[in-house]
Amino acid sequence: MKIFVDYRERSVLDIIEDIFDSFELVNLPVGDFLITFDTYAVLVERKSASDFLNSLKSNRLWDQMRRMLAQEVMGHKIRRRALLIHGYMGDEISLSSFGWNHIMGAYMEIQYRYDIPIFHAEDDDALAEFFRILIKRETEGKNEGEFERKWMRIPPKRVMSDEEWKIYALSSLPYIGEKIAKALLEHFGSIEKIARANIVELKKVEGIGDKKARQIYRIFH
Repeated sequence: MKIFVDYRERSVLDIIEDIFDSFELVNLPVGDFLITFDTYAVLVERKSASDFLNSLKSNRLWDQMRRMLAQEVMGHKIRRRALLIHGYMGDEISLSSFGWNHIMGAYMEIQYRYDIPIFHAEDDDALAEFFRILIKRETEGKNEGEFERKWMRIPPKRVMSDEEWKIYALSSLPYIGEKIAKALLEHFGSIEKIARANIVELKKVEGIGDKKARQIYRIFH
C-alpha cells in the first residue's frame, strides 16, 4: 500500500503525519488523497465545511465531483471514491446564505447522481479514524462483495435443540453474536433471566465489558 497526498493539504499536514507512517506529497490532478493497493486505488476528496459551502456557492463543487469520476489517476485504477467533509457543518451554515435544504440537495446529487459516498469527520480525531478504518477495511476486503446479514440470520434447515434455538434467537439480536449468546446462556441459564439482568450482572459474564453490557441492557429495557 502507498499513499499520495496532494500538496495543497498542508493545512492539515500535522494531522496527516500522525495518521500515516509514511506518505508522498505530490500534485494530484484530482482529489486530495490517493490510497493505492496492489491492483487498485481509493480516491478521497477532503473538504472543510466552509470550503464545501464555498465550492457549492461558486458551482466549483460540480466540476470537482465530475473529475472525481476519473477511471485512473497517476496510473492507478480507481475502484472507490469518497467525499470527506472535515469540520462541523452547522456552524458554517449559520454564517452563510445556505440552509439545510441546499446541503441535503447537494448531498443527494453527489451520492445519487455521481455515486460518490459522503463521510463526515467533525474533528481531527474523526478524520484519523476515517482513514484508519478505510485502510483496515480495504486491507481485509470488507468493502467488497455482498453485505453480511448481521441482524437477519436464517435458521438452519435441520431440527435444532432447545439450546440451539436459544443461542440462535439471542445471536440474532443487535450487539450479540453467537459467542456472547453462549456465554450469556451459560451464565444466566435462560433468556428470561438475561432479559431481567441489570448492567452490573451482565458485566459479570466473561467477555462482556461496560459498553457491551449497556448495549445488551438497552435491548431488553
